[in-house]
Amino acid sequence: MKICMMSFTLMMNTLEEIVSIATACNMEAIDWIGLHGCRAEYLKKVSDDAGLYIASHTMMKDGFLYDKRGYFDEFKSSLDDARTLNAPIMMIPPFPRVNQTSIEDDRKRYIDYYARCCEYAKGSGVTLTLESTGYHNSPITTADECLEVLQQVPDLRLTYDQGNIATADDPIEAFKKLRQYVVHFHLKDWKVSDNKTENCEKKRNGKYFADALIGEGDMDIKSFWQSITPDERQIYVNPESFVFTDIDKLETFKKICAEMRSWENI
Repeated sequence: MKICMMSFTLMMNTLEEIVSIATACNMEAIDWIGLHGCRAEYLKKVSDDAGLYIASHTMMKDGFLYDKRGYFDEFKSSLDDARTLNAPIMMIPPFPRVNQTSIEDDRKRYIDYYARCCEYAKGSGVTLTLESTGYHNSPITTADECLEVLQQVPDLRLTYDQGNIATADDPIEAFKKLRQYVVHFHLKDWKVSDNKTENCEKKRNGKYFADALIGEGDMDIKSFWQSITPDERQIYVNPESFVFTDIDKLETFKKICAEMRSWENI
C-alpha cells in the first residue's frame, strides 16, 4: 500500500512535524492540501529534504465558491504551485457554492469550470482531478454524479474518496463504475447513526456522520480495499483521519498505517 500523508489532517502542526510524522510512519509521499501559509518552493524543499514524493497538491481557494471576480486567476496560480511542487496531480474539490440555488445547478457550473481548467492545464504535466464531497448539499457525491461530470470533461480524472461517497452511495458499487478514472485515493472512517449525536452532521443519505479514526468507525474500509486490484493498489492513498488534540499524533498515525497495511495480507 502506497500511503500518502494528507497534510490537512495535521493542519495545527508545523511543516517539519508533518513530514517527520510521515517518514516515521514509513509513508512514501505527501499530498499538500493548500500551501499552509508558505510558498510552494519551500514545501518542495521540506518534502525533498524528508525524502517524500509529492503525489498531489489540493487547491484550497474560495473564489469560485463565492463567484469572486478573478476566480480563474486563483486556479492558474494554484496550477503554477502544482508545477513548482512537481506534483503530477492537482485536485479541485467541488464544495457546495455559496448562495447555491440547487445541487443540479452547482454541478452544471462545475462542469463548465472544470472544462475551462482542463483546457488551460493542457501541456502543463499536471492532471486535474475532482473528488466526491460529503456535505448534505454537495453537488458531486454519488457515482452517477461523478460520471456526469467526468464524461463531459474528458481530461478530468478522479480522486476517489470512499468515505465521502459513503454519505450518499455504496463505495464498492460506486468504485466499479468509476475505477477507470481513479488516479488517487482518500480513505476515511465515520461513526454513523440514524439519530443525531454529538459532533455529527446529517448527510445526503439521511444518516448522521461523525469523524472517526480509521479502524474505529463504522465504515468497512477493509472490504472496500479488498475490492481493489493489485494494479489499482499502486495508486497513492491518503488516510484522511484527523488526529484529535488529546492523543499522541505520531503513535495514532502509526496505528492507522498498521491497520491499513494489514488489509494487504488478507
